[in-house]
Amino acid sequence: AVPVLPPPAMGSRRYGQRRFWDRLYGREGAEPREWLGGLSRFLPHLEPELRPGDRILVLGCGNSALSHDLHERGHTDVTSIDFSPACIAAMRARYAHCPGLRWAVMDIRALAFPDAAFDVVVEKGTLDVLMVKETDPWNVSPQATAAMHRVLAEV
Repeated sequence: AVPVLPPPAMGSRRYGQRRFWDRLYGREGAEPREWLGGLSRFLPHLEPELRPGDRILVLGCGNSALSHDLHERGHTDVTSIDFSPACIAAMRARYAHCPGLRWAVMDIRALAFPDAAFDVVVEKGTLDVLMVKETDPWNVSPQATAAMHRVLAEV
């Protein structure tokens, strides 16, 4: 069974640091870890939104098996991004046998895709990193609000 990890706690500043993730993925590689659960947990909500041939973008893929599981369900055009080079290198190696899976080192705050490049965008906890400096989820700073708006507008 794939371990399910608790979501990052509000205020855990290390989650916003690339070096934290590079160290973590350097130790764990691409061994699947699910922060909020695997595809089966989200499939009832996600499946009605997916169509055959959809171009799917997975934001902040980490070492989740989500991209691979989508591929195994017949979604063969899946691009997964993470800002950790160590993560992306490990995921490329682990899933090299799946030619429809593409991996890119990219920050969600600076997406480098042309407009309308994807039909579906999946995010499973990555937006939390925009809130790591916040101490109260009900009183979010103008900086975090602006960052969230920028990312969501780009998506």
